[in-house]
Amino acid sequence: MRPVEPDSIAFILLMAGLMTMSAMTIDINLPAIPATAADLGAPTAQIGLTVTIFFVGFALGQAVYGPVSDRFGRRPVLIVGIVLFVVASLACAAAPDAATLLAMRLFQGLGAGAGPILGRAIIRDLFHGPQMARVMSYAMAAFITAPILAPSIGAVILQVASWRWIFLFLAGYGVVLLIVAAGLVRETLAHPDPHALRPGRIASAWRLVLRDPDSRLFGAIATLALSGLVIYLANASAVFMTTFGLTPGQFGATFAAIALCAAIGNLVNARLVRRLPLARLIGLGVAVGAAALATSLALWWSGSSGPWAIVPGFAGFFLAFGLIVSNSTTLALAPHGSIVGAATSVLGVIQSVVPATLGSVVAAGYDGTPVPALAAMFAVTLGAGVLAASRRRTTQDA
Repeated sequence: MRPVEPDSIAFILLMAGLMTMSAMTIDINLPAIPATAADLGAPTAQIGLTVTIFFVGFALGQAVYGPVSDRFGRRPVLIVGIVLFVVASLACAAAPDAATLLAMRLFQGLGAGAGPILGRAIIRDLFHGPQMARVMSYAMAAFITAPILAPSIGAVILQVASWRWIFLFLAGYGVVLLIVAAGLVRETLAHPDPHALRPGRIASAWRLVLRDPDSRLFGAIATLALSGLVIYLANASAVFMTTFGLTPGQFGATFAAIALCAAIGNLVNARLVRRLPLARLIGLGVAVGAAALATSLALWWSGSSGPWAIVPGFAGFFLAFGLIVSNSTTLALAPHGSIVGAATSVLGVIQSVVPATLGSVVAAGYDGTPVPALAAMFAVTLGAGVLAASRRRTTQDA
């Protein structure tokens, strides 16, 4: 196979496929959490930790893949990560108990970290500024097909087979990605850094990213938006299936409809980045998300207790997500073209650990209602808005 050309539809779909590894792996298993708990004789809350432990492995993997890819190139590191993902998925399918499943999910997260971190690094190697935001938005729009389709795929598998076949499906998905990546991804790192793995160089990358005002600010905004996403993922199954009694199939359809809003948001963003400053689009996204979540909270507290009252809040957040994450990630990485792998790792680690922690805390506080999830998502969205506003005030003062 011949490597795909940058900015082609095939390239965007390929990057979306790589970036989808984490979302597919999490979302396809959400409808199976109650069934997995029953089969393994474990509490549902313990099996729910498979989301959190996956993010821990995902964060650790991202800490490694960026600097290693700066040293050896994007392509070989990507292939190694996908192989680890496939092996760990097979091990999850064979897990005899909850403890083993949790351990293998850690390794599955380690492998899955290669796709998103190196997908973003490859895009940053080839593009910058609004053009990068545009390509990222298209890739993210395609990437959203995972949460649209994955829960429904998981629900269909559960109707005809056990939860273990979900992990076998993920192993097959990984094999397809491995074949495509090996055949279509060309090396995009122009100048490998022979010193990239030195502890001093890695520490220097962390300092550069965390000391740069724009990287720090826009990285924090992206982290808060991703925290809202993980809070939703960690709580969606309990909210829709336990609180409202939706079947796995109904949950998959509802989940897909909400996730579709993120695809719409990214497609709109890909158009708007040519006309409006990226920072302004971030502010617009924050306003939309906060207003939608506040509306659903108000409806619930006013006595509207059906699922229709909370869906607008979740849907509005996902629409806003499409305007916030691609643009804030682009602005956070913009100053670091010479160490893009390491810089992507820094952001990737932070954007995995913080959301996973917040998602777990909110999930632990589940009280039989959607209020903790909605309120936490509103809080992180409002926090992103405060950061975006502080940047505007600083710019005006200057």
